[in-house]
Formats: sequence, structure tokens, C-alpha cells
Amino acid sequence: MSQSDLNTWSIDKAKELFAISHKLIDAAQQLSEHHAAELKANMEHALHLAKATAQSDLAKLKQIQSKAADESLARMVAYQSKVKGILKQVNKETAEEADKYLVKARTALHDYLDQASQKNPVGGVELSKLIKDVSDAGAKVYKEGRKMVDNALENAEAQVDELAKKTAATIRKDASERTVASKTTARKNT
Repeated sequence: MSQSDLNTWSIDKAKELFAISHKLIDAAQQLSEHHAAELKANMEHALHLAKATAQSDLAKLKQIQSKAADESLARMVAYQSKVKGILKQVNKETAEEADKYLVKARTALHDYLDQASQKNPVGGVELSKLIKDVSDAGAKVYKEGRKMVDNALENAEAQVDELAKKTAATIRKDASERTVASKTTARKNT
């Protein structure tokens, strides 16, 4: 690889890394916007709870808690799907960039080894072949590793989805039990 090719490649690499950094900043901005919305919702919930507590209205307090739990679950599921989408996008883009650089590096290594084996023919061909094989094996290991990471992400995603469903079911069950208990208490009081 000549010096001008190396300079051009370095400039291209810098531009691509700059683009990736902007994508990561955009992802962080989206997540921080969601966190700000979550903080606002929690502050409003705390305000409603404080008002209900000051009025000693237990029924309203339970209703606010139930509503807040449902809204919180909906926000959690939305956040999870947003994070999942962002992570998949960033993972895919960075993996493609890494693949591109690995191919370029392997090509440059192969070219160098071919040139070196021509200058040093004694044992150079065997060494060149060995290094090419090791390079190819490394590329295969990298691809398999990426597959394993993708599978692990999918498994984690499935577990989080299952946890969200269980949480939603528990919240609904608790809300219905509270409703039945408050109706029973109201009947006893009348």
C-alpha cells in the first residue's frame, strides 16, 4: 500500500468514524429525551400522590397508584423497544464497518505477503500461505462471534419481553384484587 493510498484510506476511515460517532450521539439524544419524559411523568405522579395523601383519600390514592403502574409499564415497554431498535441499528452498522476494515486489512496483508514471498523465495511461499490461512480463520472466527452476540441479544430480548408480560399480568391482577377488596370494604361499611 503506497503512502497516498494509506493517506486516502486514513481520511476515509476518519470520515466513517465521524459518521458513526454522530449516529451514537443521535442514539444517546433519543434515549436522554425518553429519560426526561420519564422523569416528568414520575414528578407528576409524585405530585398527584402528595395531593391525595394530603386529602387522606385512600380510594383515590389506590386509583392513582394503579394508573401510575399501568402507565409506567407502557412507558417501559416503549423504552425497551426503542432501545432495542437503536442497539440493533448501531450493532448492524458497526459490524458492517468492521467487516469492511477487516477485508481491507486482509487484502493489504495478502498483497504484502505476496510481495515479500517474491523477494524471499526460500520458505516465503509456505509462510505466506500459512499467514493467509490464519487470516482467513480469524475472519471466520469474527463472523461466528458476531452470530453468537446476535443470538445472545435475541435471547436477552425474549427474556425481557417475557418479564414485561409477567409484570403486566401481575399489575393487572393486583389492580383487580384491590378493586374487589375496596368493593367488599364498601359493602361492609354500608
